Amino acid sequence: MLSPGKRILAAVSGGPDSVAMLHLLYDLREELELTIEVAHLQHGIRGEEANEDARFVAGLAEQLGLICHLKEIDLPQLKIASRKGSLEEIGRLERYRFFAETAHRRQLDAVATAHTADDQAETIVMRLFRGAARTGLRGMAPLRQLDVGSNRGSANVLLIRPLLDANRKQVMEFLEQRKLNYRTDSSNTDLFYLRNWIRLKLMPRASERFGAALPARLCAQAQVLRDEEDYLADLTRQQFDDVSDGKSLNRGAFLNINKALQRRVIRLWIEQRRGHLRAIDFDHVEAALSLIGAGPPQGRLALPGGWELAR
Repeated sequence: MLSPGKRILAAVSGGPDSVAMLHLLYDLREELELTIEVAHLQHGIRGEEANEDARFVAGLAEQLGLICHLKEIDLPQLKIASRKGSLEEIGRLERYRFFAETAHRRQLDAVATAHTADDQAETIVMRLFRGAARTGLRGMAPLRQLDVGSNRGSANVLLIRPLLDANRKQVMEFLEQRKLNYRTDSSNTDLFYLRNWIRLKLMPRASERFGAALPARLCAQAQVLRDEEDYLADLTRQQFDDVSDGKSLNRGAFLNINKALQRRVIRLWIEQRRGHLRAIDFDHVEAALSLIGAGPPQGRLALPGGWELAR
């Protein structure tokens, strides 16, 4: 994540995790010859509280002598304009878009976010409830290429999560030992949001039954799935090359593939043709398999985004 000479954009909300991450990166700046800049996105949904968060982050960056990039958006208005997606999902996309564009513009190597092991465990549980496949249950990767939509240059920026092996208790102990101030987001207690309900209601009860090490066990399981997923992704690419000319699939060759790999090949094919997999879910993949396997010879299937699969 942090080889010498890296130029890092630290995503700082002002909350405990991101404040701890920023100070840890700052502690390492001389040893690893790091260049650090700070980014903060204000979503426009918490009024003066959000303004105070932005001022806090700007003040923290100034105290450390770091360049700070601030941006404010109107998230509710963006949700109305998009006509789809939850407030959480649109906010996440806007954050990563801002981080990617800022890092690219400033010629930085990586964006650092402060996700912890507890965040990882919550993500896995949330995706399980939503019916995610193996790719979703592997959780957040410690590092990956940052690519949001069609942002030019964003694919050259690495996303890193330096705290992914640390739990929330360790973060709070670090802040207390260093006597570091941080902000508390009042929306994090709103049980309307699924992640908050999982964090505040479900995980404490589950940990009572299965032990305090439950988040760590979920994270370990996610690591196993990531390793297996890497292997299966290689197999999928090999199979894809055997049955595809890029634009089309050879139906006869495709039907000779194992069913599990068929699903993966379909997803890879759609991703390459559309440029992304947004709005493609399990039902779309199953409908595609049905058309290819048993559908009418001239059958067609509508896919999100105005695309159509033709047999």
